[in-house]
Amino acid sequence: MLILHYLGLDHIGHISGPNSPLIGHKLSEMDSVLMKIHTSLQSKERETPLPNLLVLCGDHGMSETGSHGASSMEEVNTPLILISSAFERKPGDIRHPKHVQQTDVAATLAIALGLPIPKDSVGSLLFPVVEGRPMREQLRFLHLNTVQLSKLLQENVPSYEKDPGFEQFKMSERLHGNWIRLYLEEKHSEVLFNLGSKVLRQYLAALKTLSLSLSTQVAQYDMYSMMVGTVVVLEVLTLLLLSVPQALHRKAELEVPLSSPGFSLLFYLVILVLSAVHGLTGPQQRGRTGLPVMRWSETKATEAPLPPKGSEATRSGWYRCAVGSPA
Repeated sequence: MLILHYLGLDHIGHISGPNSPLIGHKLSEMDSVLMKIHTSLQSKERETPLPNLLVLCGDHGMSETGSHGASSMEEVNTPLILISSAFERKPGDIRHPKHVQQTDVAATLAIALGLPIPKDSVGSLLFPVVEGRPMREQLRFLHLNTVQLSKLLQENVPSYEKDPGFEQFKMSERLHGNWIRLYLEEKHSEVLFNLGSKVLRQYLAALKTLSLSLSTQVAQYDMYSMMVGTVVVLEVLTLLLLSVPQALHRKAELEVPLSSPGFSLLFYLVILVLSAVHGLTGPQQRGRTGLPVMRWSETKATEAPLPPKGSEATRSGWYRCAVGSPA
């Protein structure tokens, strides 16, 4: 695996903005670099039976002023292009735009590399990447992803059994079991194909629901912990401000900067009360495992036109979409 991070476009955007005249020249330069990498990968494929995968993406977008970090569409929408000879794309095969989450990339790459999906990943497999594989492999990949998401749901949602995504997952497993039994009896039949298509749709629906449920769960800010931290910081700052006149006094001595026993006692009582309440209500606010809090933005995919007919890129197959960066 080779990971390359080019900073030229980001540097120009921060200095001159996304509409800088230097952007066009740098994009042409990056096109040449990408062509060299793609050509090199294609030449190496002639020596090995396994296809290569080239992933082109951006980690964030950019506003009109050349900054990022907010939640505007220009800042959170970035392109994602997957290029591989394993994808069967015919010239002129233009697909409809797709909505893709940035969290889906980790799950997709893990399955493509034959590695376990990260335990805390809330993403789902980008199905167009594997839709050219046999039905048995497609269902296996989807099953691996749904099992991983259902385990994550069980760890973080006490009432996971009532979650619609979990119910869809159990239904998918039952249908998948029926499909496997039928597959062992007759590998080629219309009934087998129809049942497999039904299982596939059920898995995709379960993945979508599970991913949305988990994303909503981790997108909830722990307001109670934030308030506790704010109160503690304000208490400490108040003590420091009250101790400044004493510390600057000509006859100041090294001592603990507390204004009075009464204030000190009040401070410790507040800390004890907040700690007691936090111990009672904190786990409910954070979930059973204390899942880290973050916010993921919604993303929108765009379908770019295919390369010129007959080009190397067209023959190798392109899958294009757009992903969003965390806000």
